[in-house]
Amino acid sequence: MKSHLGFSIGLLLGLAVLHGAAKDQNSERELIQDNHFRSGFILWQPMPGQHQRYGELKGFNSHSKPVWGLAQWNSKFPLFAASPVKTTDGGLVFSNAAKSVQLGLVATPTADISLSANSSLEYGVKARQPGEPWAHLLVEQEFDPPAPLAKLHAAKLHVEAKLQQADNLHQNDYRPAVHAAQFQIFFIVQNRDQQSPGYGDLLWFGVPIYDNRNRFPEASMAQDFGGTAKFIFTPGAKIFTSECAHDGRWIALDKDLLPLMREALDAAWASGFLPKSKKLEDYYISGMNMG
Repeated sequence: MKSHLGFSIGLLLGLAVLHGAAKDQNSERELIQDNHFRSGFILWQPMPGQHQRYGELKGFNSHSKPVWGLAQWNSKFPLFAASPVKTTDGGLVFSNAAKSVQLGLVATPTADISLSANSSLEYGVKARQPGEPWAHLLVEQEFDPPAPLAKLHAAKLHVEAKLQQADNLHQNDYRPAVHAAQFQIFFIVQNRDQQSPGYGDLLWFGVPIYDNRNRFPEASMAQDFGGTAKFIFTPGAKIFTSECAHDGRWIALDKDLLPLMREALDAAWASGFLPKSKKLEDYYISGMNMG
C-alpha cells in the first residue's frame, strides 16, 4: 500500500558486514555497492517482478556500469533514458510528470539520492481501491557475493534520511487502512545453498524510514501481498532511531541488523514460511531495495 502521497527523501547509506576471518581476527566489507549512486541505474519495465531491461539512466560516472536497478512496478509513467537536467548545485534530475530521481553531490541538501512520486497522476482523481496494484519507485541491487548469516559477527546499517515533502493528494477518498505513503528499505534474506531443497526461498527484512500514518511505525509480520507472497518481517521504527522523519530534519539510523535478521528467520519458521530448510547456514543477505 505504497505512495498515495507525493514525497521525496534524500539518503546516505551503507551496510558493513563483519566476518569472522580467523580466531581473534575480523574482516569487514561494505555490502552495498555504489552507495553514493554515482553510476546511474538500469531501467526495469513496470510489470511487477519481471526485470525486463529497457534502458539506463546515466549518473555522474557515465562510463561505469550501473549496479542499481530502478523498479517502477505498476507505474503508468515510467522514466526513460533521457539526458538529465543539471541543478544549480551540480546535481542531476531525471523526471517526468509523475516521478523524479535526483542525484546530489556529497554535502549538498539533496545528497545522495532523492526519490519522489506524484500519486494524483498515477491514480487519477480516485485513490487506489482495495485489491488494485500500487505504484512503486524503488532502487535495488543484488549483493555479489552475498553475506552468509552464519559466518557474520555483525551487519551494521547506517542510513541518513530526510523527508523533503509530503502532501495528501487524495483528501476526498483517502483511507489510512488502505492508502499510505511509505519509504522503506528491504533486505533479502535468502537460501543460497544450491544443495538445499529450499534453495532460492526468501524473506523480506524491512527497515521503516517513513510512513505518513504513524510517526514511529510499529513492528509487523505478514505475508507479502504485493506479488511475492513471501514473509515480511519489519521491526518497529524505534528499534532503529529515536528521531522522526515527519519533522523534516535529517535523521540517522545506525543498527546491527544481524540479531534482528536471525529473529526474522525464527519468526518465519514459526509462521510456516521457509519450510524446506531451517538451517541458519543456508541463509544469506543477498540483496535489497529501497524507496
